[in-house]
Amino acid sequence: MGRFGIGNWSLKALSLILAVVLWIYVSNELNPTKEQEFKAVPIESRGTGPNLAVTLPPGGVNVRLQASQNVMAGLSQKNIEVFVDLSQSKPGKTMVPVQVRVPAGIKVTDLRPAEIHVMVEPIAEKQVPVKVHYSNMTEKGYRVVAVKSKPDEVILRGPKSIIDKVDFASIDVNVKGRNKSFNETVPVRVSDNKGAFLEETAVKRTPSAVEILVSIGLDNLSKTVQVVPRLTGKPTEGYIVTLVEVEPVELVINGPTDLINGISQITTQPVDITGAQADVSVDVQPELPQGVTANRPSIKVLVKIGQG
Repeated sequence: MGRFGIGNWSLKALSLILAVVLWIYVSNELNPTKEQEFKAVPIESRGTGPNLAVTLPPGGVNVRLQASQNVMAGLSQKNIEVFVDLSQSKPGKTMVPVQVRVPAGIKVTDLRPAEIHVMVEPIAEKQVPVKVHYSNMTEKGYRVVAVKSKPDEVILRGPKSIIDKVDFASIDVNVKGRNKSFNETVPVRVSDNKGAFLEETAVKRTPSAVEILVSIGLDNLSKTVQVVPRLTGKPTEGYIVTLVEVEPVELVINGPTDLINGISQITTQPVDITGAQADVSVDVQPELPQGVTANRPSIKVLVKIGQG
């Protein structure tokens, strides 16, 4: 009886082992173990004081994880905690290990880099002006006349070594095809003195966006040009023109830039001196191209006539 009992228990134990092995085999066949690499996972800094800033290297880390196929299918980067513990770090540059936390049932098989250099330093603040940069072109014949931003300065807060390299903030205004004034809210951009863009996580802006009013007007240009009198006809025989005077001798003209750039002088409307035997004094208008205006509506022309 005893032998039969022992043999029976041996069979039961063997059956259990075989069942476990079979279960593992079937599980691995139906839900095999998989590996997946997550690249550029962001690193978080923990443990620093409120008046200290941390500068981390860009690019994050690459993490390779191992888990069953079912678990891996529902895994994303948001399930991975990557951080450095800086609770014992002092201001300055230091090398620290990167730590990773993942949900239960997941194994970290590789981490690159496993250590990183971090800079711990005091936080600084600075008030800087806002500069405007335009992109694209307005509708032909129009231009940006003026831009006002509200506010025209912003406060920057971040690592002292970075803040010291920033002299201004900027906003990008797209004026493509514009022919009317407009206003909009535009995010504030910050770059260092080498032109490298700084993320909001590196330098905080207050406010992070500004309201701008962009005034669009005709693409006009003002220019001072000489006035040239235009005479027609001839005095009576025996008389000649001895002198021609104009008042003013110059006009300020205004109009589309492409027209104004091509004008070096303005002539008057014709002054007829046919048969003149004495001085001729008249007020005439300047001859202006269409779309061009002048600061004076008329020009006084004096033609002196004498015996020749």
